[in-house]
Amino acid sequence: MKICLFTDTLGDLNGVSRFIRDMGERAFSAGIDLQILTSTSKPIPDKPFIHNLPYRFKMPMPFYQELDLVWPHKKSINAKLSELQPDLVHISTPGPFGWMAKRCAEKAGYPLVGTYHTDFPAYLHDLTGMQWVKHRTDKVMANFYEPFGHVFSRSESYLEVMASDIGINYQRASVLFPGTDLERFHPKFRDTGVWRHFGLSDNRLKVLYVGRINVEKNIPFLVDVWKRFCEKYPRIKADLVMVGEGRYRKWADRLRPHHAYFLGPLEGELLSKVYASSDLFAFPSVTDTLGQVVMEAQASGLGCLVSDIGGPQTLVIDNETGRILKAGDEDAWVEALQVALSQKPLREQWARRCRPHMEQYDIVASFKHFIEIHQRIHSVDATQT
Repeated sequence: MKICLFTDTLGDLNGVSRFIRDMGERAFSAGIDLQILTSTSKPIPDKPFIHNLPYRFKMPMPFYQELDLVWPHKKSINAKLSELQPDLVHISTPGPFGWMAKRCAEKAGYPLVGTYHTDFPAYLHDLTGMQWVKHRTDKVMANFYEPFGHVFSRSESYLEVMASDIGINYQRASVLFPGTDLERFHPKFRDTGVWRHFGLSDNRLKVLYVGRINVEKNIPFLVDVWKRFCEKYPRIKADLVMVGEGRYRKWADRLRPHHAYFLGPLEGELLSKVYASSDLFAFPSVTDTLGQVVMEAQASGLGCLVSDIGGPQTLVIDNETGRILKAGDEDAWVEALQVALSQKPLREQWARRCRPHMEQYDIVASFKHFIEIHQRIHSVDATQT
């Protein structure tokens, strides 16, 4: 079985890109023919299974300047499909590259599989505050996924959203087993000296956030919560550390009096150390279909505070590996920070439970499930043909 996976994002620092790279690496090691195709000017791994196709035009995505929208050459996609002759085509993202790949694959008669990685309707609603934008985007997403034989959800909570909002019924959807790299993210990387690398004190508690520094991740809410927390509990010596890129980094100077710091995008062992050397993870997003960073944090031994809307809540055991808090409730988040940061035994209890909880979410199991579903769909399609 040969799979061609098309994605608009591969050279970016986000959960989707990281997941696709992991699937490609593991497929290559296992001798499974998974070819990854993208079109980007950003640096991507030089691997035999990764193909970077030429493009005609690109522009920064509105409201998300770090991500490029790329319009590819249709001829290059058709030529690659003709060369590779896949059994299945997996469209991972509904951007311009994904749309073009879908049209080409559909016209050529290839069976389509996809993943609903990002809740774009909710994302655009949060950015614009306009309900009609969400309704319109729901219709666009419904049109995009209509010809797909199977669509993966990244969490159980999104199966219902996919069914009710964009018409992907339960019969052609399933939850892709979540997984993270348990070797890359591990408490063994704890080294509080890492904070001096960024000019920060290693004598203050660290509350970590990893992800886009943008409104769709609920960053304005997190900042307001942190400012209220600092004003209400000035005796608790703690820093808010934010890892990632986005437009709200412009707040850096005015947030320094509240001990909030932006470290920019991080990768590799430095990111592993930052996770493992923090004391608490805060992730208030309500638009994530899963929350890859929440798995990475818990695998690193960090208790997590997450919202009760979206995928991240499915990864946290309330009061055992962190807290699931009411979305948008500043009082609840401020008090949760106070309780966690003032009680070292509670943080240590969460840390002891986080890692064992994450042992079930090994990227190896996620990869096996990913391939098994594709094999099953291929078998059914071959029988019907």
